[in-house]
Amino acid sequence: MKCKPLRLVIQSVVGIALLLPTAGMADQSDQRLDELFVILQSNKSSVELRQAESDIWAIWFDSGREDIDRLMSEAGKAVQSGDLAQAEVLYSQVIELVPEFSEGWNRRATVRYYRQDYEGSLDDIRLTLQLEPRHFGAIWGLGMILGRKRDFTGAIAAFERLLELKPNSRDARPRIELLKKELAKTAV
Repeated sequence: MKCKPLRLVIQSVVGIALLLPTAGMADQSDQRLDELFVILQSNKSSVELRQAESDIWAIWFDSGREDIDRLMSEAGKAVQSGDLAQAEVLYSQVIELVPEFSEGWNRRATVRYYRQDYEGSLDDIRLTLQLEPRHFGAIWGLGMILGRKRDFTGAIAAFERLLELKPNSRDARPRIELLKKELAKTAV
């Protein structure tokens, strides 16, 4: 009888260990993402939706390498201080070191967007989405840039894809409506 409680303890510890992030389970390859996207797409609880989205971002941001996480942190601080040129340099270093890390591409795309380098941002978004096709942040950026470039059809498609992945997106539906109005104006 004493073996049964010990077995339950071991099973519990192993089960918990499987849920914890490891160096091999970071970024877009993390198996927890599938379940989090199910929650994001099917849950009505705003608390659970926010938690799922937060967990997704945390997984995407975790490279599994201390040196890369440190560079990402430094780049984020550069963005916060307004030094976008330095942030772009740091994100480029991340990309050179781990080109398979989607969040490095996404963050550099964001910095390039802020710097109004829309073509460079689009290139980085495309690479982000090759690595993580469900990257709703990159898809939002894609919609914003295509809208700025007056590719209303493409922007609408991007925001519609965003809604498929993240139905609780607050600004996607209003943006789609505005883009449809702009598209209608060009058809006249």
